[in-house]
Amino acid sequence: MRYFPLLDFQYIVLIIYLGIASLIVLYLAFTYQEKDEGQEIEEAYPAGIQGRNGPVPLVLIFLYLGFIIWAIVYVVTIGIKGQPF
Repeated sequence: MRYFPLLDFQYIVLIIYLGIASLIVLYLAFTYQEKDEGQEIEEAYPAGIQGRNGPVPLVLIFLYLGFIIWAIVYVVTIGIKGQPF
């Protein structure tokens, strides 16, 4: 048993809120649709497959932003606390 039992409750609440937030972000990323206006057909393949020049998917933008934010927070944290080992 921990010395501070409220700490376990804080971790559970944090996990629940982060889980709900990540589900909302993934839902928005996968349901976001760009209109096909302005997209020209770049390549045409047999069986009716067409290659288009479209925008970057929203889920990749969230992934890139998450990585950049994590990297900045990691550098600042290591700069303040010192070496991780």
